[in-house]
Amino acid sequence: MATVEQSAAWEKSGLKTRALCRYGIVLWSMTAGLPGVTAEAATLDESQKKKIPQQQTKENDEPTSVESLVVWGERNKKATTDGTGSYVVKAVSMSKMLLRLDEIPQSVSVLSRQQMRDQNLNTVDDALKQVPGVNVNLYGDGTAGMTSRGYALTPQFDGVPSTGGLQMSQQFDVAIYDRLEVLRGPNGMFQGSAPPGGSVNFVRKRPLDQFKAQGSFSGGSWDTFHADADVTGPLTESKRVTGRLVVAGTDRNFFYQKAHDRRWTVYADIDVHITNHTTLSMSATGQKNDTTRFMGLPRAADGSDLHLSRNSFVGADWGHTTSPMYELGGELEHRFGAGWRARLSGRHRDTDTSLHYTYINSAVTSQKKANFVVANSVIRDQYDGVDLYFTGSVHLLGRKHDLVIGGNYDSDVMTDGGASQNSRINTGLSGLNIFDPVISSDIQPDITTMYREPTRQAGIYGSARIELLRSLHLLMGGRISFYEYKYKNISTNTPYVISQKNNAVPTPYLGLVWNIVPNISAYVSFTDTFTPQSAFGPSGRLKPDLGQQIEGGLKGNFFHRNLNVTLAGYRVIERNKAIEDGSLDPICGRTGTSVCYRAAGKVRSQGMEAEMIGRILPGWDINASYTYNDNVILKDSSSSQEGLAYAPNSPKHLFKLWTRYRFAEPGQTRNVWSIGGGVTAQSSTFGTTRTVTQKSYVVANAQIGYQLRPELNITLNANNISNTRYYQRLGNIYYYNYYGEPRNFMATVQSVF
Repeated sequence: MATVEQSAAWEKSGLKTRALCRYGIVLWSMTAGLPGVTAEAATLDESQKKKIPQQQTKENDEPTSVESLVVWGERNKKATTDGTGSYVVKAVSMSKMLLRLDEIPQSVSVLSRQQMRDQNLNTVDDALKQVPGVNVNLYGDGTAGMTSRGYALTPQFDGVPSTGGLQMSQQFDVAIYDRLEVLRGPNGMFQGSAPPGGSVNFVRKRPLDQFKAQGSFSGGSWDTFHADADVTGPLTESKRVTGRLVVAGTDRNFFYQKAHDRRWTVYADIDVHITNHTTLSMSATGQKNDTTRFMGLPRAADGSDLHLSRNSFVGADWGHTTSPMYELGGELEHRFGAGWRARLSGRHRDTDTSLHYTYINSAVTSQKKANFVVANSVIRDQYDGVDLYFTGSVHLLGRKHDLVIGGNYDSDVMTDGGASQNSRINTGLSGLNIFDPVISSDIQPDITTMYREPTRQAGIYGSARIELLRSLHLLMGGRISFYEYKYKNISTNTPYVISQKNNAVPTPYLGLVWNIVPNISAYVSFTDTFTPQSAFGPSGRLKPDLGQQIEGGLKGNFFHRNLNVTLAGYRVIERNKAIEDGSLDPICGRTGTSVCYRAAGKVRSQGMEAEMIGRILPGWDINASYTYNDNVILKDSSSSQEGLAYAPNSPKHLFKLWTRYRFAEPGQTRNVWSIGGGVTAQSSTFGTTRTVTQKSYVVANAQIGYQLRPELNITLNANNISNTRYYQRLGNIYYYNYYGEPRNFMATVQSVF
């Protein structure tokens, strides 16, 4: 029987006991109604105690930045996280309409600036490791592959989709970003051609109209150092022009021998408020790096663990990669009135990568010897993207409906070439000690063939959020996409060969959101995406590989929207995967002499996700998630593969936790202690070779902090406190097996002015 105090709490939150029983959500609603936690108390943090005027802007104030213009007039829908002191966002910008999380019928997580600051996260790899359901697989040169639900993630940069720039690509320091928005599941409507894993939207910091300077310096195990400085404010007395400059640098060794990484990132942004309704934003970002190329450790011929020391380095110590990146961006936004606005965004990025390294290509003997390959490659990527959309509201039949219509263009022109030398060509590369191979850096195979490979796609999209009832919204929309990939041998200047081309491919989207009670909603959605294929059948090129998802779940927000909870279930079916047709002679392809394929392969990924993020009590922040994913091959050209798991390095069970508590009354900013901790636990996985496996493991981290005064904070992080021995990524029997970091420590000083 409920107590008098509980009944009063329920009544205070506007929920009746009858409704609680009806919907089976007693625990959530009790939490929403707990007394003694106000919106002000729940959101106070040290970053807010200075009461920056920018953050106190009223609803009717003029916008002072592009992001302010986006949300101007949208009460309680501010997408920016920098300076809020919260892990929770009021809205998500990747939907174009600027919707709250509980208004989106898909799984979306946002890593805020406050959490990145609290955890001292400096790289995109480390940041995405904190996101529910995301797996990060390292490549040993500062790049990684990111997956969700068994499929690769694709990037957006301030809402502009990009074909490349995430997988196996160098990334800017996260000091330049306000937040990372991650949508899990197909995002064909805004992304275009992409795997059904989802999208990561990298949202840059924007200038403020009040002066603010902040910085941090970190130092830790293995001579790891990181520093960043961030200055923003008005550039003119009228505050019509504002700017921001961020500089960040890393200089570090690794727990394994002979490896080093040094990189610097510089980011500058200027916002020009042309009128009270129009803002132009211009940005430039640059980064240079010099990184050791480490291909990871080998395994035994049968895939078993060789139990090598965690500080082992295999290969020549001169292997390296450099990848200078430069990006220019621009945005023009205009508010028409009556809730309508238009936004034009564009970006151009140049990446020039050079790699020279060695790796093993034979089984390791009992004497720890193997054959080596020397590789040399150059890759230049030119990314260009443009996105234009209009969004606003219309009133029809006494109800408000939100609309968005737009289009985007994305181009990735890759110029690349590579060459290698193995032990068959150079006998001096055979039978070498894997830890100290005598291989001269003068062995640099000549690159004699270069290719130019443009990938271009364009599309138009539209979406509507229709208010059927005050508590029931229908979301529907879609996209028409055009895609082309071609290549040419520029060394011989041969004509372009169009390898993949698809015209007018539809990708529908449908969702329904029901607000059961004011702070809890149920949703269901159908989403779609496609991936072009290069294989041929007897009648020509195969139709695109289609990914379709059905998802449903519950979303709740508590403590005046300072704590979000999500429960989701999903099922993804990927159809039309190319399967070799053994019943036909090799009569396919452009020359009529290639192997024939059928578009009949099928893969399924299904599971559930649970996430809780935000502030439980004043001073207590948390981000916790559990993911269950079951991915399996349903149909394949090899029947022995059917029924097996599809995705390597994708655990069935994945649990992530980070929490932090400040021992202080709301408003106290001097002599404040804090403690934090995190856990990552996952079940067994296999590598790119199925015989390479590892069992489940748990890694725990801890943090202690001390805030001397509002402007100065000191933290000490202890990572992998139990010194667990595990592989953070598995590959094959030759390479791409990377140990996770042993126990290590990092001290950080943060300052805000």
